[in-house]
Amino acid sequence: MMNTIFRSAGQVSEKALSPLKAQPLLYRALQLIFALVAYAAGIYLVDMATPEVRIPVILFAVYFMPAVLRAWLQFYWQLRGDSRAQDVDTHHTA
Repeated sequence: MMNTIFRSAGQVSEKALSPLKAQPLLYRALQLIFALVAYAAGIYLVDMATPEVRIPVILFAVYFMPAVLRAWLQFYWQLRGDSRAQDVDTHHTA
């Protein structure tokens, strides 16, 4: 049952994102903007939840920085026309 729900949600999201994926630079730019907004909003919310303590804000910022950097690199590679921009879902293991 849950697999069917996840598969259906994946198909709906693929269908909804297909016009954006047809224009990769626009897709990467929107992905970068979304990552930056989510990152800033998360830092703000953690800061509001713990106004006296700075350690949770620093931990949040450091933990989620790779997501922002990944979005930036994918946008940059797409802008340069680098082949690494096409390899979105590949993970290299040692």
